[in-house]
Amino acid sequence: MFEPTNNTSFAFDWWEVDLKQTIISGIAPAVILADLPKYGGFVTRAAPDGSCVGCPGQITNIDQTNTNLGETRVRGLDVDFRHRMPTGDSGVYTLGLNGTYFFRYEIQNPDGSFSSINGQVSPITQGVGGVIPRWRHYLYLDWKLAPVNLTLAQQYQSRYQDVPGTFEDTTSRNVLAYSVFHFYSSYTGLFDKNLRVTFGIRNLLDTKPPYTNAGGQNYFQAGYDPGYVDPRGRTYLLSATYKFM
Repeated sequence: MFEPTNNTSFAFDWWEVDLKQTIISGIAPAVILADLPKYGGFVTRAAPDGSCVGCPGQITNIDQTNTNLGETRVRGLDVDFRHRMPTGDSGVYTLGLNGTYFFRYEIQNPDGSFSSINGQVSPITQGVGGVIPRWRHYLYLDWKLAPVNLTLAQQYQSRYQDVPGTFEDTTSRNVLAYSVFHFYSSYTGLFDKNLRVTFGIRNLLDTKPPYTNAGGQNYFQAGYDPGYVDPRGRTYLLSATYKFM
């Protein structure tokens, strides 16, 4: 951590994670169907149709149960920045940023090779824990003048490369970056000095999730990826916290 002044601080943390026998929630159907000699064991077929001699039966099921698939290698950098701006009787403003940049996110394929999925949907693990955006951050501006505290925040995730919509669709497209704003307010001392009441609005601008082809292929809904966005839209919250002394 670096603090050039009493009110300003920077922190940069480099990290590396290597996971063995990574658990994934099933290999993507498109990958299985594209290489049946390798992944045929995940496919269940009906009895052959007598009208087509020598033809295999129709596919009735593709196994999507959890499985251990190789190794995952992740490299990234965490960033933390804070700057306090005291203004005397007008309170204290704080500007802050918490972000993560992924330099590498590699998944081992069944043949032993590694595929990088930085900033895109992995063809093998697109349904495992959601998309891995190359950059994400939480930016906020906070104002505090006792007993009131107000915060305006931005939650941001960078765009990523989508999967094709169909087997015939080979057009490359990007899922748009996801940016939503939140507002929080709190008041301490209402009725009791130890009581803090908080009111907030998540997704202040009611931003809609960006469209993706991956949603319908890997989740029960279509059009958006629940691992990447929150589809609930504008949400209000109210809470109370009491501190026992």
